[in-house]
Amino acid sequence: MTKNTMKSKVRVLWLMVFFVIALIALFCRMIYWQVVRGSEMRNIAYNQQTKNRTISPSRGKIYDTNGIVLAESVTVETISVTPKNIKDKEKTAQGLAEILNLDYETILAKTKKNTADEIIAKKLDQSVTEKVRKWMNDENIKGVNIYEDTKRSYPQGALLSHVLGFCGTDNQGLEGLELQYESLLKGVAGQQVVGTDATGAELPLTDEKYIPPEDGLNLVLTIDSSIQYYAESFLDQAVSDNAPVDYASCVIMNPKNGDVLAMAVSPDYNPNEPFAVPVGYEDKWDTMTSSEKSTAWQSIWKNRVVTDVYEPGSVFKTVTASIALEEGLVGNIDAKNFVCTGGLDIEGWRIKCWRYYNPHGVQSLREALMNSCNPVFMGLAMKVGKEKYYSYLNALKVSQKTGIDLPGEVSGSIHSVQNVTGSTIATASFGQGFTLTQLNMLSVISTIANHGIMMKPRIVKEIKNSKGEVVQTIEPVMVKQVFSESTSNAVLDMMESVVSEGTGRNGQVSGYYVAGKTSTAEQGRGADQTFTASFVALAPADDPQVAVILNVVNPRGEHGHQGGAVAAPVVSNILERTLEYLNVPKAYSNTKDTTVKVTVPDVTTRTVGEATKMLTNAGLKYSADTTDANKIVVSQVPVAGEVLVEKSLVKLYLEGNDTRFNTIVPNIVGMDIVSATRTLSNSNLNIKISGNGVVSYQSPSAGTSVEQGSVVRAEFRNQGIDTE
Repeated sequence: MTKNTMKSKVRVLWLMVFFVIALIALFCRMIYWQVVRGSEMRNIAYNQQTKNRTISPSRGKIYDTNGIVLAESVTVETISVTPKNIKDKEKTAQGLAEILNLDYETILAKTKKNTADEIIAKKLDQSVTEKVRKWMNDENIKGVNIYEDTKRSYPQGALLSHVLGFCGTDNQGLEGLELQYESLLKGVAGQQVVGTDATGAELPLTDEKYIPPEDGLNLVLTIDSSIQYYAESFLDQAVSDNAPVDYASCVIMNPKNGDVLAMAVSPDYNPNEPFAVPVGYEDKWDTMTSSEKSTAWQSIWKNRVVTDVYEPGSVFKTVTASIALEEGLVGNIDAKNFVCTGGLDIEGWRIKCWRYYNPHGVQSLREALMNSCNPVFMGLAMKVGKEKYYSYLNALKVSQKTGIDLPGEVSGSIHSVQNVTGSTIATASFGQGFTLTQLNMLSVISTIANHGIMMKPRIVKEIKNSKGEVVQTIEPVMVKQVFSESTSNAVLDMMESVVSEGTGRNGQVSGYYVAGKTSTAEQGRGADQTFTASFVALAPADDPQVAVILNVVNPRGEHGHQGGAVAAPVVSNILERTLEYLNVPKAYSNTKDTTVKVTVPDVTTRTVGEATKMLTNAGLKYSADTTDANKIVVSQVPVAGEVLVEKSLVKLYLEGNDTRFNTIVPNIVGMDIVSATRTLSNSNLNIKISGNGVVSYQSPSAGTSVEQGSVVRAEFRNQGIDTE
């Protein structure tokens, strides 16, 4: 009996030891999970019991100088599914696929995943998500989630696209100012945290944690949308009139403070749809590889004003003239101290004047600039000497970055003074043998316009918070004074003669004195040679408030490739609109044009009887395909507000009868005002007159099909224009 008792006690003892060891192990395990891995386990539990949603901030807006919105974030919504909560996965996938126009199999696969949340579609307009909500309610659908998001919108469409850039699907800036100012525009994301059950469904009575997003900062630009519109409209017309071309680009600046008023490249793109088929690729897009498509997109997105370099050509003669005057090599700009014999022999190379076949002969510096005579400027540059000449180029930052706050700006290339030869400085004097960007060239020209003072180009002037409070002002920056005011005035005076009497006469603007310079710059050599037709203008000439440079790259149309013929008329159009818009007073009135001007009234929503009476009283003719005076006018061509000559035609389109009729634009180049007006009238077209003499340029060009009643803009110039 005692023996059995002892055995029992031993068993109990071992059992107690076992339990003690088990308790110690359990205690150690608890310490391990609670202390050693406690933080990790709490996070896992938290993630299992909660659902985090990122709340996108509102990306900062971009405004033009007048407060017009150029880029903004608009409210959209995202749709996701919680697979565990979906009862009928096939029905849910089918409904979403039909409403959202998405692939059924792809959505079905997402509904079958073992995850808490699967994104179905992002950045949906609320008009679409409302259809989803109605379907969910009608069909008692569970497990589909809709929550608020934002996307980038550009209300002005393609306007300023190369400057603004665009954003990706995640609202991250990919090009232009959107990329350059990404850190300021993007804001800080918020977060919403809600409790969930084991299936991932939200629990209604749990505490919800909400961290609000911080909206991005807003940019206020120096760009004026109206001037930008003028630049883009006429630039597009230049591309059309001189097709085929590689591209055309334009910059407009206030030379007094460096503010960029407009910057445009044609063809452009719509930043709302940056991955649409680029202009010019429509016919071959479906046969292109992914790499070729990517290259095409990159090409159309490039802001070539700052990313492409070129040899500026004869525009640069203004710089050589400025250096020669500043160094005292020319005392009287009207003294006939120069002779053109058709070219100069330098280092065994005959460098010709563009009019080598009929040399300019004896001339003054003013006449040399008016005639764009190469030998005069070659001789002046060599007299200045390479060290001094290139010291001025360095002071003007020729071939350097301007420092404008746009991505992708590049520097050009120029010889170091140690490597400069006689032929190098000779060709540099008329803008060949080195490269720079178009913005760099305008910055240099603006220095001449601004009393010799160089200003840093500026495109963003203010940064504001979401409350509209200014948090940073980006002030104009003076770089340095390069030329004296007397030199500046003398060169402006000569440049005005270029436009009034020389190769730039197509750049004249009625009522204003314009200073300018033409350029037909060679790009490449031999079989690879192309031309860039360029024109730079400063207006008004005696006190420039606007500086413009326009390049048409590799024009191959019927108008040739000279800057005076291709680029100057376009700049004239842009300047006329811009100066009038800025309320710059005219220097003189044009008394030669005796045609009576009338403003087209708005007759839409009127009866035919009322409309015809209004047009007759205004001195205009009309055309309406009806005899019913009670019919309502729904549209008119030209539109209200257009200023035309008396007895111009207004085409009326009626309610229930809006059939359009086209006509072909006749060629009026070379005609006087009376003949041009009569010719257009015979084709049921109207004329808008600028200047005097004979027609040197028309838009739209001859052969274009347009609506009857459309306006043809005709530039009249005196005959006998040379083009360099």
